[in-house]
Amino acid sequence: MKHGLTISQSAVGTVHVLKLGGFLDGHTFGELEKVLDQLIKAGKSRIVLELSGLGYIASAGVGCFIGSAQLARQAGGSVQLVNPSSNVREIFSILGLEAVLEIHDSIDAGVRAAKGG
Repeated sequence: MKHGLTISQSAVGTVHVLKLGGFLDGHTFGELEKVLDQLIKAGKSRIVLELSGLGYIASAGVGCFIGSAQLARQAGGSVQLVNPSSNVREIFSILGLEAVLEIHDSIDAGVRAAKGG
């Protein structure tokens, strides 16, 4: 059973906000990876990923977050995670992802962190 991923984009000043919905797994992570790579290569390395609509994340999705965060840091930016659903937050906790990536409770907090404030 294959589930899809939705990605919608907006900008708050120099910060790019991607709202994710659906499932981020081995079948769909490539879509997000492509979008993130294009943003970072275009010099748009301050990124917020809004996750409240994401119902499921697999290890491939977590790897995508970590890899993109490293690329963004190398480009002088960052990837901030915002509003993970309870299912996704539990996976992050089990994997210890809070030690690797910043997770915020609001888009405003994520945008402030992405701006470096």
